[in-house]
Amino acid sequence: MRRSFAKHNKLLSTYLNNMANEEPKTDKKPAEKEESGTARKRRQVVSTHPDGGWQVKPEGAPIATKRFKTKAEADEYAKILASKQGTSVVRKKKDGKLQKKL
Repeated sequence: MRRSFAKHNKLLSTYLNNMANEEPKTDKKPAEKEESGTARKRRQVVSTHPDGGWQVKPEGAPIATKRFKTKAEADEYAKILASKQGTSVVRKKKDGKLQKKL
């Protein structure tokens, strides 16, 4: 369905007016907002990779940082990466349950 240029402009102006009238949604106080200007550090997770082997990825990330054949190799890499970033390592078993936090 194609909209005419005039209808598109009307929708756009309505949207922009609504956005201008809304107050910004923030859960943090202004002082906290300034302090948290840096990116949040995420723990490194060692878990099984869907295609086999083991993977290391930041907590909550959809894509692995690196993939390994053995869990020992993945653990070693995750420890090095976590120490550089100042975070910790979370290890998971083959079934996906939490094994150990390092």
